[in-house]
Amino acid sequence: MHYRYVAVDIDGTLLDDHDRYDQVRLAKDICALRRQNVTFLIASGNSLDALQTQFGKLVNNFVAENGGRVVVAEHEIRGVAHRPETLAKLLDYIHCLPQPDLLSLSAASQTMIPQKFASVPVPYYPHHAYFKRLVEIREPVYNVNVNWYQRQLPLDQIQQIARTINWTFPEVNATYSGTYGIDILPHGVNKARGLRKFVQYTGGSMDQVVAVGDTSNDVEMVSAVGLGLAMRNATPDLQSAAAAVTIADNNHAGLLRAIEALFSL
Repeated sequence: MHYRYVAVDIDGTLLDDHDRYDQVRLAKDICALRRQNVTFLIASGNSLDALQTQFGKLVNNFVAENGGRVVVAEHEIRGVAHRPETLAKLLDYIHCLPQPDLLSLSAASQTMIPQKFASVPVPYYPHHAYFKRLVEIREPVYNVNVNWYQRQLPLDQIQQIARTINWTFPEVNATYSGTYGIDILPHGVNKARGLRKFVQYTGGSMDQVVAVGDTSNDVEMVSAVGLGLAMRNATPDLQSAAAAVTIADNNHAGLLRAIEALFSL
């Protein structure tokens, strides 16, 4: 099979545990893939704003917000946002959960954070603002992230919270996002659907895709492509869903090593 696409997650996949990666090596690999007519794209739960800020000099193809926003060569072709009434119900319901360490809403142009979390450092949100009432947000919201990074709730508990949210709100899709967090997306939004939109728009098929991830929000994606890989450090559910597991983990360039071996770079 001649693969035409490489779709990769970021946190826990490309980035190591200190949020670093070999920029020179990645740039070299992207150029080498391009010479083989292979398109490199990032498929992440992160906001489009954050991804473009961090990787915009190297990459212009994104499946952001876990598939809620899709960008092909800097042109946005898909955007699926929460309904305002759903957001209102979700924010009320979150008060019933264990107190989060951070709550954030990924909006069209920036991340919106409740004022009560104003003292929490947010270095990964390049553009953000604070709100007291939901009516202050006057742009589409694609994702609600609830995070317990300080409390470090057990993975089983976080996944149970996600299942409960999905049972309570059929109009959403809550999934473990890694790093003690849950992404709450509009129903039907996941990385596989966003990636399929990207591939169809560019004239390809899903069996021509290599996808690599590390956690639960990557399960649909690695299951839907021609070759789905789980990182050595991936969650058990993703390792079970993937066709193979990388030799090295994210702290030892496992993603780049796998790509280089697969494409003889």
